Amino acid sequence: MGTALLHPAERRRWGRARLLRALADVEASAGRRESAYIPPGIAEPSGVSDSVRRAAALAGESETGLAVFVEDDRVTAVAPPFPLSCETGDAAGALCGLLESRLKIGVALIRLGRYGVGVLDGDRLAGSKTGSRYVKNRHRAGGSSQRRFERSRERLIRELFDKTCEVMRDVFSPHAGSLDYVLLGGDKAVLRQFAARCGYLKEFEDRTLGRRLAAVRPDQRTLDGIGWEVWASRVWRWGQAEAVPD
Repeated sequence: MGTALLHPAERRRWGRARLLRALADVEASAGRRESAYIPPGIAEPSGVSDSVRRAAALAGESETGLAVFVEDDRVTAVAPPFPLSCETGDAAGALCGLLESRLKIGVALIRLGRYGVGVLDGDRLAGSKTGSRYVKNRHRAGGSSQRRFERSRERLIRELFDKTCEVMRDVFSPHAGSLDYVLLGGDKAVLRQFAARCGYLKEFEDRTLGRRLAAVRPDQRTLDGIGWEVWASRVWRWGQAEAVPD
């Protein structure tokens, strides 16, 4: 029995529609040989081929797991936007089911000076609110003047976080019991500080995913189009070389 080698990958981010089309092609392929789902936290999957293991190792760990499809001339790995509801079995069916589902997702986008909070019910924005809060730019001077400036800036940042947390409560509360997941967007350091300060966010700790949404400007226009970003999957595709002896 040989071990399949994988040529260098092409990596993409696909929205829901694009991935559904690709899955239909995989399902219809006469060269399809295997599909498997590797749940989050499984470093050494069992009961799968060397091609699946190799693809999983190359793609790396994913908090939502990894669906791998092996064809005669290609291997595809997909890190879905949310975990699949299967152990290892029908990866294609479970992934299609997820992409066609109507989940309710809470979204909070924050950058220093602006915030945007919304709830997606399927593809529809069921509620949202945006706003701004003045935050001073960094001060370059030294001495006591700089220390006063930094204290003032830190106060303004706290006020921004507190306002965003208040708005999050207002927007999320009507849907709190039915939210499937919560996603945050913005600068990593800012989000870390916000998560530490916003007590309300801790109520969704078990439903808050670690991946960050792109949020160049957290405004209503960004929220209106955030569905694509929320449902985007990371996709790797490798050409498969001929098997070589073990």
